[in-house]
Amino acid sequence: MNQLKSIETLPSFDHIPIVEDMTRDIFYKEYVNKGKPVVIKGMASKWKALNWDTAYFKSKEKGVEIPIKVGKVSEGKREKMLLSTYTELLDEHEKNLRMGLDSEIPGYLHDIPFFFMFPEYVTDITPFPKELFPKWYWPEWQNYVQFFMGATDSLTPLHFDTLLTNNLFFQVSGKKKFILIESDQKKDCYIEGWRWAKFDPRNPDYEKFPNAKDLKIQEAVLGPGDILYMPPGMLHQVHGLSQSISFNIDWHTAKSARKGVATLWKGAPLKNVYYNFLVYIGLTLRIPAKKLFPFYKSYLNYIS
Repeated sequence: MNQLKSIETLPSFDHIPIVEDMTRDIFYKEYVNKGKPVVIKGMASKWKALNWDTAYFKSKEKGVEIPIKVGKVSEGKREKMLLSTYTELLDEHEKNLRMGLDSEIPGYLHDIPFFFMFPEYVTDITPFPKELFPKWYWPEWQNYVQFFMGATDSLTPLHFDTLLTNNLFFQVSGKKKFILIESDQKKDCYIEGWRWAKFDPRNPDYEKFPNAKDLKIQEAVLGPGDILYMPPGMLHQVHGLSQSISFNIDWHTAKSARKGVATLWKGAPLKNVYYNFLVYIGLTLRIPAKKLFPFYKSYLNYIS
């Protein structure tokens, strides 16, 4: 069965608000402080990165192998390969889909610290709206980026971000669909372990998960240059509507970091508490991020 059909039959839900541009004051007053998601347009419209494609990355091959997730994203199994090899596999997959042929997704480049590994690409995403982040992150914001490249019909199952951080997600190339559920409905999503949900909103089984019938589900479709803000704890399932490139930054305010530390008493992994504590003391004691990053950077692998 052609995998494009599963994308075409996704259910539709209420759309979250969309705004043109954003000031720092409005962002915090209307969205961060109120815990409301929003799609922001216009703030990345001048990026050279909006022209990124697989050919661009092939031309810049440096011989560095990167981890590609294979199988279920939630299981975290990875295989290392050259970026040029992976992009070749992506192109072949998309060609097969266009021809109506069966094609297996060639893994997912998921959650890697791309700009920390390859800082030369940072110039392609300027001017960067760092004003949307707490000033503590400003000097070396690129170190906190997690990068994604994937095929049509790539899927990240329903989950919430492990540190209960705020999340700014930047769509660079192609389209993705986010299915969103607010954090106060977590108990009705049948969480397994710490953050992955058993319930699948794209194919709901209400006999197996009866409490999910009452969920209020929202969605956002992102195209090139769109930015999605998700507040702490918001559950999200992510669908690749096309071959796409994107990245996000998980970040804390002092308030969200304090709540993250408190998850020690809610069953969070001890590593989560450690990383949240590092950011909390940085934000509250004004310890520069560059002094704490050597202790924090292992999170960039832990998250994936």
